[in-house]
Amino acid sequence: MSRKKRTSIADTRRATAFIIASCAIAIAIGYRPGGFVGAGPDPLFAAPIAATPKHSDPNLDAVFAKIPGGNIAPCQAIADPYPEFNGIAVDPVNNLVVMSDDNLKSLIVYDRRSFSADPSLATRPLGIIKGANTYISAAAGVALDPSHHEIYTAENDIGDDVAAFPYTAKGDYRARALAVPHGSYGVAISGKRNELAVSVQQNSQIVIYRLGAKGAQPPRREIRGLKTEMADPHGLAWDDQHDELVVANHGNWSRGFWDVDYNGGGQYRPPSIEAFSAEARGDTAPLRVIQGSATRLNWPFGLSVDPIHNEIAVANAGDHSVLIFARGAHGNAAPIRILKGPKSEIGIPMSVAFDPAHDELWVANLGHTALVFDRTAAGDSAPKRIIRNAPAGTAIANVGIPMSIAYDSKRDQLLVPN
Repeated sequence: MSRKKRTSIADTRRATAFIIASCAIAIAIGYRPGGFVGAGPDPLFAAPIAATPKHSDPNLDAVFAKIPGGNIAPCQAIADPYPEFNGIAVDPVNNLVVMSDDNLKSLIVYDRRSFSADPSLATRPLGIIKGANTYISAAAGVALDPSHHEIYTAENDIGDDVAAFPYTAKGDYRARALAVPHGSYGVAISGKRNELAVSVQQNSQIVIYRLGAKGAQPPRREIRGLKTEMADPHGLAWDDQHDELVVANHGNWSRGFWDVDYNGGGQYRPPSIEAFSAEARGDTAPLRVIQGSATRLNWPFGLSVDPIHNEIAVANAGDHSVLIFARGAHGNAAPIRILKGPKSEIGIPMSVAFDPAHDELWVANLGHTALVFDRTAAGDSAPKRIIRNAPAGTAIANVGIPMSIAYDSKRDQLLVPN
């Protein structure tokens, strides 16, 4: 091979590496030509971008002026400029619905009766909670405390906290933050017991705190161990009427996450829904387990309990469906209703919320829509109302908290784990 050809190949590899690095940074920080993705094309979700501070030392300014680079737009950016819904919670008494957004790092508060009359427009929210003081970085599960008018969200992946806000919070509101174990996802509140419960994926545990706890205050108790059969728990609901905690498990399990002396491998268990006593602590077995092929569970995320009609609804993301089970179901039990199909507009559902007071069921899709159904809706039923955070038909990037990137030169593809 000639020296000239070797040089050309080396230059090409360097250029490719630079392009990949530039794109990786662009994706990770959410930059797009003309600004950061956080600003969004719609002023409804716009956030001010601070100007770059000018250094006061003229000598350093002269040095910096000679350095190549500057405010250079990336060659390519894969990003969604709009929010992407994740968790959802409804307060039927105060007519509020709150959804987490792990794309633009926010909580979005809507009037419960809101809907998109014009599909080409986003539904106007009552408020958007977003900014450095909010501690929102990977918002997942959401819970509402109607007695104290407070919003709670659990921070997944990189947040490691539960952030609390008053109903009236807007903008860069300073959160009351509680430090929680890494990998927390679901959050649930018991007004009866004055407690806050958090599900933790990696540790396969539920941690219970005093409601209103903040900082590094320790939990009151935890549910964890082999007898619990928890495996990658996500959605969490507190049924005060029946004194139960209900949790949805993906099924990924490894004792090595929480036992440093464990040298064995992990397991891929079937997904499940478990019910525990509200007073459970330590290595306690569940009261009931819904698990098996008849359940049709496939990546169950958020769930909700209707204690009046004795039902459990779960967002079945892997099957683009919502499954409704009898609250007392146990074993390989089939759902009593299934919501699924093109008319339903359910796609990668992340969370659900019952509103028994208005006989409604809410579904938050990963992306740009939240759907409202009659509580008893089944099959390919159309929603009665839709809340949109973007115009209808807007594409979804599905890039959520990317932490690394790789380039497949054979297929000319970027591989981005979320």
